[in-house]
Parts: sequence; structure tokens; C-alpha cells
Amino acid sequence: MPELVLSHVTRRFSGHTAVDDLSLTVRDGEFVCLLGPSGCGKTTTLRIIAGFERADAGSLTLDGADITALPPEKREIGVVFQSYALFPHKTVAENIGFGLKMRGRSRAEIATAVEQALALVRLDGLGGRYPRALSGGQQQRVALARALAIRPRLLLMDEPLSNLDAQLREEMRVEIRRIQHSLGITAVLVTHDQGEALAMADRVAVMSQGRLQQMAAPAEIYEAPATAFVGHFIGQVNVLEGRLEQVDGRTGLLALPGGLKLAGAGQGLAAGQAARAMVKQERIALTRAEPTGLPNRFPCRVVERTYLGGGIAYRCAAAGASLTALLPNHPLFERFAPGDAAWLGWTAADCTIFPG
Repeated sequence: MPELVLSHVTRRFSGHTAVDDLSLTVRDGEFVCLLGPSGCGKTTTLRIIAGFERADAGSLTLDGADITALPPEKREIGVVFQSYALFPHKTVAENIGFGLKMRGRSRAEIATAVEQALALVRLDGLGGRYPRALSGGQQQRVALARALAIRPRLLLMDEPLSNLDAQLREEMRVEIRRIQHSLGITAVLVTHDQGEALAMADRVAVMSQGRLQQMAAPAEIYEAPATAFVGHFIGQVNVLEGRLEQVDGRTGLLALPGGLKLAGAGQGLAAGQAARAMVKQERIALTRAEPTGLPNRFPCRVVERTYLGGGIAYRCAAAGASLTALLPNHPLFERFAPGDAAWLGWTAADCTIFPG
């Protein structure tokens, strides 16, 4: 039986629809990330699941039981907030045990649960400290331990890593996944960080304007976007617009300005319609010699070079557009300077065409 099911959930605020007819399923033991830009409805969705917001339409079930009208305290859901929401006047142990105390558990039960939760997040021996004496990463672990101490059926996390520096964020990604795997708990995390979602989730639910655009495994979201929004939102993407000259099954030939042609794959394509092709920056080869083995190849001139540490981004003028090729910062790859003449090339499989 699915762990969590949202069916046609809608939430409006003063005429604005924050969540629009949203249906999705989170399986038992699964880690799902709700991903999207600011204002797409992902946090409102999380608050509806937690019971902090009431849906105007639709229903929610958890383990087959309808929780649509249940108050938050009766849903057996643990929540980790973006700000951690720790009580500054309470010790770490008191913070972790707060939810259990509110549920009327005995001191012995609370002490045991707190000790187990501290061990789980690797903060043994810090129960007597106050939040102000902890680093940001340690405070985040305390917030996670507090959410898990009540032994929830479902764990919700709202941008839990956004207040951490880059290195600590990567460390905590691994830690959260380790804890989730070890407990086998179902988890839903809200984020606007694509790397975070792709690295952590079993499945990613991409949202835009309150609607679900695509829900799939990270590789499918990245490699096979279902909509133009997902294709443009995920990764660093180049966009070329033209008109479909020829369609053969899922392969289309796009006529670009200047008489150039481009081959790519897509769905719902028809000859004669306007379309846009998307190709990710790292899928483009940039070479001095013409890449004869690639169906999509265009002469170009390098306009700008941006050093990114692990890679180098070259913005080029080609095919009547500005295209960026992201190359690894490695001696095996050619280096270019602004003004250099070169060639851009990529396969048809690396190019997705969307109608309209």
C-alpha cells in the first residue's frame, strides 16, 4: 500500500492558486524531493501534508487512512523546518524530547529516545548543550533528531540545508540519506536546489505554478524531461527556436534561422509547427576541427570564457544564437580564448525538441 497519496489537492490564497489540482504518490520508504522555483507551491504542499494548511479541495491518505481533516499533532509526522526552530532556552536533550513530553511520555521513555536520537545523528554527549553553543550543522542535526524522536510515520523537511555553507551542505546530504536509509522511513524534502534534489531523491517531483510537471527518478528528470519547463529548468540549457521541417517518429529536423538544420528527439511533434530545441551545456563538444561524427555541428566564434574551477564555460556565437559549451577543466580538452574560431557539435539524442 502506498505510504502517502495526494489526490487532486488544491489550495488558494486570496484568489491566487498556490497548489493546483496536485496528485502524487510517495511510496513506503521512499525519499521524494519537491523541486521547483520560488512560488511554485512546493512549501505549501509540504504544509498541507503536515496539516499546517488545509486544502480547499482534494484529499490526502497516509497508510490508506484519510488524514485530510486531521490536525497536525494527530498525523504522526515529523517536520524539520528551514530555520530549525530550536528553543534557545532549552538544552539539546530538552529540544529533542519536547515532542515526546507533549505526548505524555514518561521521563525514562524520553531519556531513552533522546539518547537514541543523539546517537543516530552522531551528536552523542552533546545533550546538555544549548543551541547557541552548536554550529549550524549541529543545530540542523538536532532539528532532525527532534523530528525523528517521536518515531513518525513520515518525515517532512523544508529546505533544511539552505542555511549551511556549500561543503557542510554536501556532508549533510549524505548524512540525511544515511539516516533515512537506516530507519527505512518515508521522507519528503522541499528544495529549490537541483543538485540537492538529484543527489538525494529516489524520485524528484518538479513543480511549476502549483502544478506537477514531472515525477520520476533523478536520471530520467535530467535526461528525459517530459515538458519544456522541466527541460529548461533542470541543468544549464541552451535553447534554439525554429520550425519543424521533418518528423520521423520521435525524431524531428528543426529548421533554424539562416538555413541551418538541427536534429533532436521529442514527443507530439508535427511538421510545420514552431518548436524549440534544448541541449545541455555539458553535452556540447567544442573543437577546432569540424566534429564530423556528430549530426548537429555548427561553426562558431568564441565570445566569452568563464573559469568555473571544475569546468570552463565558453559562450559562442553560432546558428544565429548564443550557445554555451561547458567543458571539463582537464588537459585532455582543448582550450579557447575569446575571438577563436571553432566548431560546436552534439548528438541528436542529447537534443530534446518541444513543440511551441
